Parts: sequence; C-alpha cells; structure tokens
Amino acid sequence: MTGPPPPVSVYRSPEARPLQSLWVSIGILTILPGIAAGFLYLVPPENNTAAMVAAFIPYGLVADLIATVCFAIALVRARRRLALALLTGVSALLLIMQLIWIGPQFVADRRPARTAPFTVASLNMKIGSADVDQIRSIAERVDILILVEVTPTAYTAVRDATADRLDSVVPAGISSGNQSMILSRFTLTDAKELRSTSPQWSATVAVPGIGPVNLIAAHPCNPFCGGDLWVTEHRSLLSRAEQLDGRPEVIAGDFNATSDHRPLRRLERHGFVSATDIVGRGWLPTYPANVRLLPPLIQIDHVLVNRRLTVTAIDTFPIDGTDHLGLITRLAGA
Repeated sequence: MTGPPPPVSVYRSPEARPLQSLWVSIGILTILPGIAAGFLYLVPPENNTAAMVAAFIPYGLVADLIATVCFAIALVRARRRLALALLTGVSALLLIMQLIWIGPQFVADRRPARTAPFTVASLNMKIGSADVDQIRSIAERVDILILVEVTPTAYTAVRDATADRLDSVVPAGISSGNQSMILSRFTLTDAKELRSTSPQWSATVAVPGIGPVNLIAAHPCNPFCGGDLWVTEHRSLLSRAEQLDGRPEVIAGDFNATSDHRPLRRLERHGFVSATDIVGRGWLPTYPANVRLLPPLIQIDHVLVNRRLTVTAIDTFPIDGTDHLGLITRLAGA
C-alpha cells in the first residue's frame, strides 16, 4: 500500500510593484543634470562651452528635488534597497548643497540706508533696437540710466529723448559699432573707456547727500565670442573696478554671466554684492525676454555695489525690441 503523495511546493512570484521602474528611471534622468550642476558650481568653468551650460546651474535645484522624491518613493516600495538608498542619499545631498548655495540670495543683508535714495536703471538695447519712447518713460523715473549695446543712431535718439531729465551723458558720442552709455541728471565727470568687444564706460557722478559715486557700464563679451574673450574681458572689468579709489561704486549692465560663474564670484570676493542679494530678492532672471510663452531663464543682467552703498529695492521692467529685461534699482549710502 502506497503512502500519501509528497507535498508539492508551489512557487509564488514576487508581488508586482506597479510603476517602480518609472520612479527609478525618472530619478536617474534627473539626477544626471543635478550632478552636472553641482560639478559646474564647485569647479567654475572658464571654457566657453561649459560656461554657457553653467548659466543653468540654478535649475539643478529642481532636478535634485525631483530625483530625491522619485528615489525616495522607489526606496519605500523596494525589496532590495541598498542601491536605491545610495541614490536617494546622493540626490538628497545634492539638493542640500543647492539650497546652501541659493538660500542666502533670498535673505536680505542687514545694510541700512544712511542717506536719501537715488535710482539707477540699466538695460541692454539689443544692438540699438530697444524702443526709445519706452526708454524715455523709464528715464523719467530714475536719476541715472545705464545702457549697453547702444548704436550711433540709438545714442542720438536716446540722448535727445531724455535730455530734459538726464542731461549729463557719457560718452560724448558714438561713431560706429555699439558700446555702453551713461546718462544722469547729476553731473558726470572722469569719463574713461574700457576697451572691449563692445566698449564699456566708467564715470564719476556727484550724488547729493552721498558725494562722488563711481559708475561702470558693464558689458563683457559673452561665451559665444570665443577666443577666451569672455574670460579676458571680465578680468579687465575687475581690474578697472579695482583701480577706482574706494568711493561708493556701482557696476551695472549685461555681464553675460550669472552669480554662479567665476567672474561674478571674483567680483564678490573683491567686495561687490548683487543688489538682488542685498534686498533678498533672490533669483531674478532677465534673459531671454522676447520669446513668446517662455519666461526669462537666466540672470545675466546685474547691479553690483560695494560696501559704501546699500540697496532698498530692485525690480525688472520690459522694453519692446530687446531680448533683455531691464533692472531698476533704488540705492542709498550705507
């Protein structure tokens, strides 16, 4: 007589994890730009191509946040967790680093105003194509107007349109190409040209209640210029700023660099602080400003001041015909 048949073992497949691979895939795809952003911040490039990519470093924060969330969800759902735990840790570390870099920009400096304010506006005219009537409207609200990419025709049009308000102008004229221009309702003196691809100008303005204030209309070449011009022209700009005499100083214009790029970090080390940092305005993208349905993506237009000045407000303004937003800034003696 035979005994009962041996028990049959039944294989049970692991319970399916719907969407698990999707969470992991999204995490991997987003952590890669996060890693690139972190590397470019820690090792600021002076290579032209890498410098263009580095303009988008702030977007690493978004990439790191998405990666951290996706890996964390996948980790909770996973059976084998070591690899996902490592990926979650790396993405969380990158996220924390980005917050440490960006966070201070949203915290106002304690730099009180000790004088009456004066107002500075700056704008890239896009090779003279910005609407002059709109520029005249801005000029009526400010004490100093700094323009870059000014052509001879634009120079004459802006000078004539704003003469009843801003009657002191540097340079005395533009005969060819495009360069910077400073207009002021206070007297401008000590005009000096900083030779570059698009000539930049500095001057001294006598601001009531403060005294002489040094101004530089900044427009170093962008990374597309090639030939290391982006690096060399930024070094020339820093050298000009250092040559000035320690008075209150404003450097404003289109820097073709973000605060994450090495040239602006050099200026910061030499005591120049972005107006957006001083008021805690944070990230204020200005370019490109003429793409339909797309907001400006990067912040390459800046107003920098030294320790002798403070900032009480800053905002952007649009002008037809140009691909940059302008900046209007209220400053005072510190």
